[in-house]
Amino acid sequence: MYNLIRVEFFKLRKNRSIWTFLLALSILSLAYPLLYYFDHRSNGEPQITGAEFLTTFISSNAYIIKFGVAILAGFFISNEYSTGVMKTIASSGNTRGRLFAAKLVVFAVGAMAISLVFPIVSTVEVTLLSGFGHLPEGSTTLFIPRALGLTLLYTASYAAIGALFTVILTDSGKTIGFSMIFFLMIDTVLAGVGSKISFFSTLYDYSIFKLVGDIGKPSIDSGDLPALLFVPLLTIVVSGILGILVFRRKEIK
Repeated sequence: MYNLIRVEFFKLRKNRSIWTFLLALSILSLAYPLLYYFDHRSNGEPQITGAEFLTTFISSNAYIIKFGVAILAGFFISNEYSTGVMKTIASSGNTRGRLFAAKLVVFAVGAMAISLVFPIVSTVEVTLLSGFGHLPEGSTTLFIPRALGLTLLYTASYAAIGALFTVILTDSGKTIGFSMIFFLMIDTVLAGVGSKISFFSTLYDYSIFKLVGDIGKPSIDSGDLPALLFVPLLTIVVSGILGILVFRRKEIK
Protein backbone atom coordinates (compact mmCIF):
# COMPACT_ATOMS: atom_id res chain seq x y z
CA MET A 1 0.00 0.00 0.00
CA TYR A 2 2.84 2.34 0.90
CA ASN A 3 4.50 1.82 -2.48
CA LEU A 4 1.20 2.45 -4.28
CA ILE A 5 0.77 5.73 -2.46
CA ARG A 6 4.36 6.72 -3.28
CA VAL A 7 3.71 6.04 -6.97
CA GLU A 8 0.54 8.14 -6.88
CA PHE A 9 2.37 11.01 -5.18
CA PHE A 10 5.05 10.83 -7.87
CA LYS A 11 2.37 11.09 -10.57
CA LEU A 12 0.72 13.96 -8.71
CA ARG A 13 3.99 15.90 -8.54
CA LYS A 14 4.56 15.33 -12.25
CA ASN A 15 1.01 16.32 -13.20
CA ARG A 16 1.20 19.66 -15.02
CA SER A 17 -2.52 20.32 -14.63
CA ILE A 18 -2.39 20.63 -10.85
CA TRP A 19 0.64 22.94 -10.97
CA THR A 20 -1.04 25.10 -13.62
CA PHE A 21 -4.19 25.26 -11.51
CA LEU A 22 -2.21 26.09 -8.35
CA LEU A 23 -0.37 28.87 -10.17
CA ALA A 24 -3.59 30.36 -11.59
CA LEU A 25 -5.25 30.12 -8.17
CA SER A 26 -2.27 31.77 -6.48
CA ILE A 27 -2.39 34.67 -8.93
CA LEU A 28 -6.14 35.03 -8.35
CA SER A 29 -5.60 34.88 -4.59
CA LEU A 30 -3.14 37.77 -4.86
CA ALA A 31 -5.25 39.85 -7.26
CA TYR A 32 -8.60 39.49 -5.48
CA PRO A 33 -7.62 41.24 -2.21
CA LEU A 34 -5.95 44.03 -4.18
CA LEU A 35 -9.33 44.95 -5.67
CA TYR A 36 -10.67 45.51 -2.16
CA TYR A 37 -7.54 47.35 -1.10
CA PHE A 38 -7.55 49.91 -3.92
CA ASP A 39 -11.35 50.22 -3.88
CA HIS A 40 -11.35 51.06 -0.16
CA ARG A 41 -8.37 53.36 -0.62
CA SER A 42 -9.99 55.34 -3.44
CA ASN A 43 -13.24 55.69 -1.47
CA GLY A 44 -11.49 56.61 1.76
CA GLU A 45 -12.99 53.62 3.57
CA PRO A 46 -11.18 51.71 6.33
CA GLN A 47 -9.11 48.87 4.97
CA ILE A 48 -10.23 45.32 5.60
CA THR A 49 -7.78 43.46 7.85
CA GLY A 50 -6.40 39.95 7.46
CA ALA A 51 -8.67 38.57 10.19
CA GLU A 52 -11.75 40.21 8.67
CA PHE A 53 -10.88 38.91 5.22
CA LEU A 54 -10.40 35.36 6.48
CA THR A 55 -13.65 35.26 8.45
CA THR A 56 -15.63 36.89 5.62
CA PHE A 57 -14.38 34.83 2.71
CA ILE A 58 -13.48 31.45 4.22
CA SER A 59 -16.94 30.10 3.36
CA SER A 60 -16.59 31.31 -0.24
CA ASN A 61 -13.60 29.00 -0.49
CA ALA A 62 -16.13 26.19 -0.93
CA TYR A 63 -16.48 27.17 -4.59
CA ILE A 64 -12.75 26.80 -5.10
CA ILE A 65 -12.90 23.41 -3.40
CA LYS A 66 -15.67 22.27 -5.75
CA PHE A 67 -13.92 23.47 -8.90
CA GLY A 68 -10.57 22.17 -7.69
CA VAL A 69 -11.93 18.68 -6.98
CA ALA A 70 -13.74 18.55 -10.33
CA ILE A 71 -10.69 19.63 -12.34
CA LEU A 72 -8.22 17.46 -10.44
CA ALA A 73 -10.51 14.43 -10.68
CA GLY A 74 -10.64 14.76 -14.46
CA PHE A 75 -6.96 15.37 -15.10
CA PHE A 76 -5.43 13.22 -12.34
CA ILE A 77 -7.63 10.10 -12.26
CA SER A 78 -10.00 9.98 -15.24
CA ASN A 79 -7.24 10.92 -17.67
CA GLU A 80 -5.54 7.61 -16.88
CA TYR A 81 -8.40 5.71 -18.51
CA SER A 82 -7.90 7.39 -21.88
CA THR A 83 -4.09 7.09 -21.78
CA GLY A 84 -4.17 3.38 -20.92
CA VAL A 85 -2.37 3.86 -17.60
CA MET A 86 -5.37 2.63 -15.61
CA LYS A 87 -5.47 -0.65 -17.54
CA THR A 88 -1.78 -1.18 -16.89
CA ILE A 89 -1.94 -0.60 -13.14
CA ALA A 90 -5.15 -2.64 -12.83
CA SER A 91 -3.25 -5.64 -14.19
CA SER A 92 -0.19 -5.06 -11.99
CA GLY A 93 -1.19 -7.69 -9.42
CA ASN A 94 -2.46 -5.31 -6.74
CA THR A 95 -6.09 -5.57 -5.71
CA ARG A 96 -8.38 -2.94 -7.13
CA GLY A 97 -9.44 -1.95 -3.64
CA ARG A 98 -5.87 -1.04 -2.73
CA LEU A 99 -5.37 0.77 -6.04
CA PHE A 100 -8.48 2.90 -5.56
CA ALA A 101 -7.64 3.60 -1.91
CA ALA A 102 -4.14 4.80 -2.85
CA LYS A 103 -5.52 7.04 -5.58
CA LEU A 104 -8.15 8.44 -3.23
CA VAL A 105 -5.57 9.27 -0.54
CA VAL A 106 -3.27 11.13 -2.93
CA PHE A 107 -6.16 12.75 -4.78
CA ALA A 108 -7.53 14.05 -1.47
CA VAL A 109 -4.10 15.42 -0.49
CA GLY A 110 -3.85 17.25 -3.84
CA ALA A 111 -7.33 18.69 -3.40
CA MET A 112 -6.52 19.77 0.16
CA ALA A 113 -3.42 21.60 -1.08
CA ILE A 114 -5.64 23.48 -3.54
CA SER A 115 -8.18 24.31 -0.82
CA LEU A 116 -5.60 26.12 1.32
CA VAL A 117 -4.20 28.42 -1.38
CA PHE A 118 -6.94 31.06 -1.32
CA PRO A 119 -7.37 31.46 2.47
CA ILE A 120 -3.64 31.41 3.24
CA VAL A 121 -2.25 33.47 0.34
CA SER A 122 -5.03 36.07 0.46
CA THR A 123 -4.96 36.44 4.24
CA VAL A 124 -1.18 36.83 4.29
CA GLU A 125 -1.33 39.48 1.55
CA VAL A 126 -4.11 41.44 3.28
CA THR A 127 -2.21 41.22 6.57
CA LEU A 128 0.89 42.68 4.91
CA LEU A 129 -1.19 45.49 3.39
CA SER A 130 -3.47 46.37 6.29
CA GLY A 131 -2.40 44.37 9.32
CA PHE A 132 -4.03 41.29 10.79
CA GLY A 133 -6.45 43.11 13.08
CA HIS A 134 -8.63 41.23 15.54
CA LEU A 135 -10.66 38.07 15.26
CA PRO A 136 -14.45 38.59 15.37
CA GLU A 137 -16.19 38.83 18.70
CA GLY A 138 -17.07 35.45 20.12
CA SER A 139 -14.19 33.62 18.45
CA THR A 140 -11.09 32.27 20.16
CA THR A 141 -7.46 31.81 19.16
CA LEU A 142 -8.48 28.36 17.91
CA PHE A 143 -10.58 29.91 15.13
CA ILE A 144 -7.83 29.83 12.49
CA PRO A 145 -6.64 26.21 13.05
CA ARG A 146 -10.27 25.10 13.38
CA ALA A 147 -11.31 26.82 10.14
CA LEU A 148 -8.33 25.48 8.21
CA GLY A 149 -8.71 22.01 9.73
CA LEU A 150 -12.39 21.84 8.77
CA THR A 151 -11.48 23.12 5.30
CA LEU A 152 -9.12 20.16 4.87
CA LEU A 153 -11.68 17.69 6.23
CA TYR A 154 -14.49 18.90 3.97
CA THR A 155 -12.16 19.02 0.99
CA ALA A 156 -11.32 15.36 1.58
CA SER A 157 -15.04 14.52 1.66
CA TYR A 158 -15.63 16.35 -1.62
CA ALA A 159 -12.61 14.52 -3.05
CA ALA A 160 -14.11 11.17 -2.04
CA ILE A 161 -17.27 12.00 -3.98
CA GLY A 162 -15.20 13.23 -6.92
CA ALA A 163 -13.16 10.00 -6.93
CA LEU A 164 -16.41 8.03 -7.03
CA PHE A 165 -17.49 9.99 -10.10
CA THR A 166 -14.21 9.16 -11.85
CA VAL A 167 -14.73 5.40 -11.67
CA ILE A 168 -18.34 5.74 -12.82
CA LEU A 169 -17.72 8.10 -15.76
CA THR A 170 -14.03 7.29 -16.58
CA ASP A 171 -13.88 10.01 -19.26
CA SER A 172 -11.96 13.14 -18.25
CA GLY A 173 -14.30 15.65 -19.87
CA LYS A 174 -17.43 13.95 -18.56
CA THR A 175 -15.98 13.78 -15.05
CA ILE A 176 -15.09 17.47 -14.95
CA GLY A 177 -18.38 18.60 -16.48
CA PHE A 178 -20.62 16.37 -14.38
CA SER A 179 -18.72 17.08 -11.15
CA MET A 180 -18.97 20.83 -11.63
CA ILE A 181 -22.68 20.69 -12.44
CA PHE A 182 -23.35 18.33 -9.53
CA PHE A 183 -21.44 20.36 -6.94
CA LEU A 184 -22.96 23.65 -8.09
CA MET A 185 -26.55 22.39 -8.41
CA ILE A 186 -26.86 19.93 -5.52
CA ASP A 187 -27.60 22.68 -2.95
CA THR A 188 -30.42 24.11 -5.05
CA VAL A 189 -31.87 20.67 -5.82
CA LEU A 190 -31.82 19.39 -2.24
CA ALA A 191 -33.14 22.68 -0.83
CA GLY A 192 -35.91 22.78 -3.43
CA VAL A 193 -36.98 19.17 -2.93
CA GLY A 194 -36.57 19.59 0.82
CA SER A 195 -39.12 22.40 0.85
CA LYS A 196 -41.72 19.83 -0.25
CA ILE A 197 -40.42 16.63 1.34
CA SER A 198 -39.15 16.88 4.92
CA PHE A 199 -36.79 13.90 4.55
CA PHE A 200 -34.72 15.72 1.92
CA SER A 201 -34.72 18.85 4.05
CA THR A 202 -33.16 16.87 6.91
CA LEU A 203 -30.79 15.16 4.48
CA TYR A 204 -29.61 18.52 3.19
CA ASP A 205 -29.22 19.96 6.71
CA TYR A 206 -26.88 17.10 7.60
CA SER A 207 -24.90 16.97 4.39
CA ILE A 208 -21.45 18.32 3.59
CA PHE A 209 -23.05 20.59 0.99
CA LYS A 210 -24.74 22.72 3.66
CA LEU A 211 -22.41 22.18 6.61
CA VAL A 212 -19.41 23.42 4.60
CA GLY A 213 -20.93 26.89 4.97
CA ASP A 214 -20.45 26.69 8.76
CA ILE A 215 -16.66 26.49 8.51
CA GLY A 216 -16.29 30.25 8.79
CA LYS A 217 -18.55 30.75 11.82
CA PRO A 218 -16.77 32.76 14.54
CA SER A 219 -17.96 30.27 17.13
CA ILE A 220 -19.47 26.81 16.96
CA ASP A 221 -21.73 25.40 19.66
CA SER A 222 -20.52 22.19 21.25
CA GLY A 223 -23.75 20.55 20.14
CA ASP A 224 -23.06 21.37 16.47
CA LEU A 225 -19.44 20.20 16.44
CA PRO A 226 -20.14 16.43 16.29
CA ALA A 227 -22.18 16.84 13.10
CA LEU A 228 -19.50 19.07 11.55
CA LEU A 229 -16.94 16.31 12.14
CA PHE A 230 -19.00 13.14 11.72
CA VAL A 231 -20.79 14.04 8.46
CA PRO A 232 -17.67 14.58 6.32
CA LEU A 233 -15.99 11.50 7.84
CA LEU A 234 -19.05 9.40 7.04
CA THR A 235 -19.10 10.85 3.53
CA ILE A 236 -15.47 9.84 3.01
CA VAL A 237 -16.10 6.29 4.24
CA VAL A 238 -19.31 5.73 2.26
CA SER A 239 -17.98 7.29 -0.96
CA GLY A 240 -14.72 5.37 -0.59
CA ILE A 241 -16.50 2.03 -0.15
CA LEU A 242 -18.80 2.72 -3.10
CA GLY A 243 -15.82 3.73 -5.21
CA ILE A 244 -13.99 0.49 -4.40
CA LEU A 245 -17.08 -1.60 -5.18
CA VAL A 246 -17.61 0.14 -8.54
CA PHE A 247 -13.91 -0.03 -9.43
CA ARG A 248 -13.80 -3.77 -8.71
CA ARG A 249 -16.65 -4.41 -11.15
CA LYS A 250 -15.51 -1.89 -13.76
CA GLU A 251 -14.32 -3.20 -17.08
CA ILE A 252 -11.20 -1.20 -17.95
CA LYS A 253 -10.48 -0.95 -21.66
